[in-house]
Amino acid sequence: MSDDRARPQVSTRSAGRIGRILDVTLPVYASLVFVVVWLYVALAVFTDSSLPADTWAWLQGLDTIAAIVAWLAILPLGIFLWAWQAGLEPVFFGLIMAALVGWTFIAWSGSLRAYRRLWRFRSSD
Repeated sequence: MSDDRARPQVSTRSAGRIGRILDVTLPVYASLVFVVVWLYVALAVFTDSSLPADTWAWLQGLDTIAAIVAWLAILPLGIFLWAWQAGLEPVFFGLIMAALVGWTFIAWSGSLRAYRRLWRFRSSD
């Protein structure tokens, strides 16, 4: 049976615009999250070391939906907090921090690629 209602069509131009917006905003968001993570790590290491414990307790005290949103939004920070609170051996803590450094460089390279694509697109118009 056919549906007589007209389906809204998304033009290829607006679909391309949405794709370009996502190409830029997602890597930029990831880079900003990592900037916050590394500022937080520096703050935790060089000042009051109870800050990670307080943040960890706050994350654990959230309701289920809020906790899921918070963990997805700040996953790298959550990984750092878990490693800090777990009392891991220094070798394992170092490996986790090295993984976060690698993840940071991947996020920043994605942002640089997105800016280059955007620059090429704008200069071709």
